[in-house]
Amino acid sequence: MARGKTKGATSFIVVTLDQLNNVLKPNANVMVSRKFAEALGLEGTQTTSTKQDIVANSNTVEVETVDF
Repeated sequence: MARGKTKGATSFIVVTLDQLNNVLKPNANVMVSRKFAEALGLEGTQTTSTKQDIVANSNTVEVETVDF
């Protein structure tokens, strides 16, 4: 059984900061890559998680899609 991404699949998408600000509370914890944070001079706490951790701590967010 093959593992990994399907050819052409992507792991990242681009959203605007405005979109994030509309759905996140000002004190929300946002997971970013360590290298991204370091490039911006940000400090945070390291984290590890399993799929079960992510599912248990996920919240459903209502999002409105707008076609431009």
